[in-house]
Amino acid sequence: MTYSTRLLPKLLICALLLMPGLHAWADISLDQAVEQAKQRLGGRVISAETRERDGKRVHNVRILTNEGKVRRLRINAEGGRRQHNGRR
Repeated sequence: MTYSTRLLPKLLICALLLMPGLHAWADISLDQAVEQAKQRLGGRVISAETRERDGKRVHNVRILTNEGKVRRLRINAEGGRRQHNGRR
């Protein structure tokens, strides 16, 4: 096996890891969910906890916005995607 044929699989793996969206497979911590919520809404975090909902771990983050409203975000711990609250 030549140097270039040994290098190709390593480069392919690196390229796949750097592709956007692949990070969504990774679990995110409660701290990461809090940071995501703060970036999205601004304001001050009132509370944050992780619960199980429909068999999946969900981070619940409550934020007091700069406008004085309390907002709650549910963020899936498996992938970091925001879940809808079921109300608007």
